[in-house]
Amino acid sequence: MHTTLDRLRLLLIAAVAAVALVGAGCGSDDDGGGGAAALADESAAAELTQEFSTRPTEITQSKPIESEIPSGKNITFISCGVEACAVQGPILKEAASKLGWNVTEVGTDGSPEKVQGAFDAAIRDGADAVIVNAADKDVLAKQLNDAKAAGVEFATCCSVGEQGSDFLFNIATPEQNAPIGEMLAAKVIEDSGGDANSVYVNVSAFAILAAVGETFNQKYAELCPDCETDTLEIPLTALGKDVPDRIVSYLRSHPDVNYVVLSEAGSTTPGLTAAIRAAGLADKVKIVGQGGNEAVYQEVKQGTILAVVPSALYSYDYGMVDALARKFAGAPVEETPPEFWLMTQENAPESLDGPAFPIVEDYEAQWSELWGK
Repeated sequence: MHTTLDRLRLLLIAAVAAVALVGAGCGSDDDGGGGAAALADESAAAELTQEFSTRPTEITQSKPIESEIPSGKNITFISCGVEACAVQGPILKEAASKLGWNVTEVGTDGSPEKVQGAFDAAIRDGADAVIVNAADKDVLAKQLNDAKAAGVEFATCCSVGEQGSDFLFNIATPEQNAPIGEMLAAKVIEDSGGDANSVYVNVSAFAILAAVGETFNQKYAELCPDCETDTLEIPLTALGKDVPDRIVSYLRSHPDVNYVVLSEAGSTTPGLTAAIRAAGLADKVKIVGQGGNEAVYQEVKQGTILAVVPSALYSYDYGMVDALARKFAGAPVEETPPEFWLMTQENAPESLDGPAFPIVEDYEAQWSELWGK
């Protein structure tokens, strides 16, 4: 059984995470791939891939805040002790500074006790709002109740909790993440010319990307009924240890597989391309995935990873600040999904320094206009 500490730390490896994938195969077992091309809807896969590969130019929030946003708000961001949180602190500060707000970043190791203690301290110190990524409403039940009683607002990203009933705001919900699976399926079918045999690498401890695996299977079967797919489950304890060995072992025992689909690339990619190359499979097996970090994005630019849907950390953080601005200004707070984009070697930005980058290039101007700043 995984501990709450494990969940809080690893759900945040790329600010997004993943859950169990339902269903293993789709398609005929006796069709070795040659007959799949005749049945695959390659034109639909190509159209979808082109659509998904077009970099978004607009943020998903479009409603201006008509009333005045009060300045001087103090926000406490409780960091979780992994890379994603370290990256998000500066982004939150950047967004809040446009509103004349202050963000205090409190570092923790991600353990329930440390996060709870930091939350308690923020309430005592008079914070106007608290942000905790991948918030577990059960673990933070007391703190959330105390915050509500004290008039302290709470926003999160990448949580399975419900916006409105559990939290003021939650972005990158399981439902919002669902299109990622369609994007990955379309790319695999398009790139293979309808001759794909894939393995979906799933980390069942990650709960936030439940719909990604489901929509991958659905769209994959729709676009190519005879293309085969299977699921390889990766336990939480394997992350950072033997994930490449597990994947390569699977590929050796399933020689027809030509695509590896990573449910969470940031935690499953380290060492993977080198292991596939050492096994002599680099010319045969291609990799796509969701999420990532600087190393993953560089591999996309180099062509050793075919495509990823990068983590939309700027969208998460500006979205959370926007929700708080709306609350403080007396405006409605509605669900707002992040932007998604299928990044390949052909469309990757020239500069990808650092573990995160904005999906929408002029995001600052667009958010500032909505805020009247």
